[in-house]
Parts: sequence; structure tokens; C-alpha cells
Amino acid sequence: MEAELTRKIINLMQFARKAGKLIAGTDACLRELNSRGLRLIVIASDTAERSVARMEAAARLALGNTGVTRISSQLELSAALGVPITGIYGITDKQFATRMLEYHSGIAKVEEPSANKST
Repeated sequence: MEAELTRKIINLMQFARKAGKLIAGTDACLRELNSRGLRLIVIASDTAERSVARMEAAARLALGNTGVTRISSQLELSAALGVPITGIYGITDKQFATRMLEYHSGIAKVEEPSANKST
């Protein structure tokens, strides 16, 4: 189920790219975040912790309501989106961002029960 929801998020990212609503790269995302145009930050799971901390801190300091989510790997995301390898992507469209966060919360719900069973 988790893989299916991750695939749906990547599909939405592909649609956002085609619609011109996807930004790739740390610096580009920071610029858009500072201009209050970013709705969601998608971070690849294998992105360096320093970059992750930098983006999460910037999202907290931004006045807008910008969500942050982590999925997949840099290679998988870059290959699916047809962009050079990078670990940080931004979504500027509210509807795309909202739907991706809904799918991501579904992934979190799938992970929680399995964590409780092992305890």
C-alpha cells in the first residue's frame, strides 16, 4: 500500500512538472519559499541531512503555510520527473500540494500499525 501511495505522489509531481508548478533544486526552492509562492517541499529520503535541516528551518521561518514531506530516493524521483538528480523539489500549486499531503498522511497511517506490532 505504501508503494502505491508513493507512486501516486510521484504521478502528481509529474503532472505538476508538466503544468509548470514544480521547482527542482535547493536554491530554487529557497528563492520561491522566500517569495511566498511555495506550498509544499518534497525531499528525497536519501538527501543529505544538512540540506534537509536547511529546508525544514526555512519552511518553519516562512510566513506561508508550507508543508514538508519525505519520499523515495533522489535517483527515482529525478528519473520519474526527467530532471537532473536533486533531492529537493517544491510544489507551487495549492491543489497539488494538498493532494500530495493527503497521500503522504495515508503512508504514515500504513506505517504506524506495523510499528506498533513489533513493540
